[in-house]
Amino acid sequence: METSSAVIPAAVPQAVPMDRRLLWTMTTATVLAVGNVYYSQPLLGVIAQTFGLSASAVGSVPMTSQLGYVAGLVLLTPLGDVLEKRGLLVTMLGLAAAALFAAGLAPTFPLFLVACAAIGLTSVLVQILIPFVAALSAPEERGRNLGVVLSAALVGVLLSRTLSGFVATHLGWRGMYFAAGATMVGLAMTLRLGLPRYESSTRLSYPRLLQSLWVLLRDVPGLRAIALTGALMYAALSAFWASLAFFLSSDAYHQGPGTAGMFGLIGTVGALAANVTGRHAQRIGARKIVRACIVTMLAAFGVFAAFGTLWAGLIAGVVLLDLGAQAATVSNQTELYRLHPTAQTRLNTLYKMFYFVGGACGSALSAIAWDHAGWRGVCAVGGGFLVIAFVWEQVQARRALASAHVT
Repeated sequence: METSSAVIPAAVPQAVPMDRRLLWTMTTATVLAVGNVYYSQPLLGVIAQTFGLSASAVGSVPMTSQLGYVAGLVLLTPLGDVLEKRGLLVTMLGLAAAALFAAGLAPTFPLFLVACAAIGLTSVLVQILIPFVAALSAPEERGRNLGVVLSAALVGVLLSRTLSGFVATHLGWRGMYFAAGATMVGLAMTLRLGLPRYESSTRLSYPRLLQSLWVLLRDVPGLRAIALTGALMYAALSAFWASLAFFLSSDAYHQGPGTAGMFGLIGTVGALAANVTGRHAQRIGARKIVRACIVTMLAAFGVFAAFGTLWAGLIAGVVLLDLGAQAATVSNQTELYRLHPTAQTRLNTLYKMFYFVGGACGSALSAIAWDHAGWRGVCAVGGGFLVIAFVWEQVQARRALASAHVT
């Protein structure tokens, strides 16, 4: 298949083996930066109390952050393929710090939502950092290095919820945003000193850069298939996390944000398994792994619906849910970067754009389901997204089989 010249740069820099210290610097940066969008999830109950809102109204917080993230993916992350990467990352960290401080200072809910949108917009710096790891890695170590940093991103997402609940318990929910803003300032200084300059060989104007996103989406069918599956699976995951704080604060448990955050620690089991999955995705087959992950996540929602009022049931469901979600993410992104090696940041942009639109839909529908049907309604929303994902994957598998027979 021929690809538009607007997409392929004139030359691709040749990577050499990456220094271990550099890899761990970038891995640590990923862990610290990736949680910005997720800090609000264990805090929704106390945020609702502060502003006097219902669950469905405060459910707009994660949705707004995720939609801001989508906007950042479209408008900002493609710059990672054309601008000097270190300077771009440092600038975005400074903007992320400003957005986090604004959220902590917001006197009204509408202003808090504006800050959440800005947090989502600037948090896409992680989606520049991850392809940067791929670009700096020699071909023979790229898969391993991506496995390390993607697993770190997954751990960062999960631990951000635990950290958020812990800090909010002791310093209040505003204190969490102040602490996160200070962390971004420190991270900006660290990356400015620790990362090499990296000039891209791609030379495109900003309008042509944005146009190239459409070219990739149009000309790379594998991208569309992977992205839609990822969106549906993340919608299911977001449906759970967007309502967990409300469920734990209900009559079933009478627990606060600290307990909601602790479930992030349980989910790290899935992140560790995801690292192993990434190493074996090519041998087993990424799509086979993803279909198995969908079934695993469906089983989790079955456990939530049947045994969610028991601590053992809730914990077992979280392990299954995050195991399936994280292993699928690594499999999807490992396969994604093979589709077009010279446009990895933009491929990642399009995948994550679908991903977070799915997450915003899952968060919004989950909050509505909680208000109208309680925990069982939330489980129905999450399970419904996964059923659609499994059917979609089966359709893609049959198309691939039919295409192979024709060939």
